[in-house]
Amino acid sequence: MLSIVFSTGLLAQQITVTSGKGKVYLQFENRIDYLIMMYDITAASEISVSLSDPGLTVNWYRYPDLQFVSNQVSISPDDHTGYLARITGTVNGQPYNEELSVWVIDYKLYQPTLNALKTSDPQTSVCDKLTLTLDGVIPEMYYQTKNGLKQVLGRNFTLQYETLEWNDGWVSKQVEKQIVIDDNTIEIDDPPYKDTYFTLTGDQFAADLNVAFSTIQSSLYQAIRVISKIKTEATVRVEKQEADRPESITTVSGSAPLEINFSAISNTPVANYFRWEISTGNAAPFIVRTGEIHRYIFNEAGTFTVKLVTENAYCSYTDSVVIKVSESALYAPNVFTPNADGFNDEFRVAYKSIIEFDCWIFNRWGTKIYHWSDPQKGWDGTYKGKAVPEGAYFYVIKAKGSDGIEYNLKGDINLLRGRKQ
Repeated sequence: MLSIVFSTGLLAQQITVTSGKGKVYLQFENRIDYLIMMYDITAASEISVSLSDPGLTVNWYRYPDLQFVSNQVSISPDDHTGYLARITGTVNGQPYNEELSVWVIDYKLYQPTLNALKTSDPQTSVCDKLTLTLDGVIPEMYYQTKNGLKQVLGRNFTLQYETLEWNDGWVSKQVEKQIVIDDNTIEIDDPPYKDTYFTLTGDQFAADLNVAFSTIQSSLYQAIRVISKIKTEATVRVEKQEADRPESITTVSGSAPLEINFSAISNTPVANYFRWEISTGNAAPFIVRTGEIHRYIFNEAGTFTVKLVTENAYCSYTDSVVIKVSESALYAPNVFTPNADGFNDEFRVAYKSIIEFDCWIFNRWGTKIYHWSDPQKGWDGTYKGKAVPEGAYFYVIKAKGSDGIEYNLKGDINLLRGRKQ
């Protein structure tokens, strides 16, 4: 016994369905007042109107031909038949008229038969669309409006399968879609990225009536659609006198030489070919390499695009990342205090994006007492392992920046030991 209350007119009426299983859809698609889905209509099945006032009567008609059926509150319905319930009379001395359109379907007569679900051959597939073919029968169900307009009911089936989604790596994701099957074919606009089974279950009316679902599962689908993301890991530098230094492995911009390891994180084994391209602007790539990993040291200032093309025999996918390398700069201090207090204990240059570097230290008599070629390093104020006296010393620096600028710096540096603080 199912009932639903409506109030489309002056009074609230109640329509009741008596059946083993049934579902009432109110204001269905805004075309009819009620769609009544029943299961296994028998002579005992009824639909009835519970009148809200003793001054009201009801007359039932089939539509669209308006053939009279009954003037009783209850009728025994037929499958795929429309009824008009005309409620008339007097309420509180006022005339009352209301007309309700009701369409009845016996779902048992239209249950789908699902035999097999087939996936398309990879040789004939396209990468951004997958077609499933249903071997089965889905009987048409429809209703009519009061003026006789036929409307086919959409039967929403549930399609389930697995794919991949990104969550700091590719992880499995369950997909569930509500679909309408047209001509026994199912078009999937986002094919899965992994091998999976497709399960088809339906339809929504079976769920509403609480009857057994028709369910079918495909054989294992071999995925062809590829996807990949670029993972970058920069070589970190910690010396604080270097501006724009790469301080974390996630860095994709900064001071040269910027060394980055690139990895292809893909849906292997579906994806099995990887090509790396590095370019600037719209120019052709100046680096082309293959393999899942790629290491490159950026020694030139500018903006670079690193592109990863991932492929298999059927499909391809492209991901890219932009790398920015700073222009160069170089500055030398004029004093340092090598007194082991942990502050300014070495003569070091401040710089960024220096890719070639040499520095020499001379005493006042022109004797070379120290040389180094790494801008991250410096002079600690010693000569042959012994501390040199306080005073003025001279430096000569020859360097080259990532932007091609050549530096030739000369000057004096005051060595002051002082006391520890």
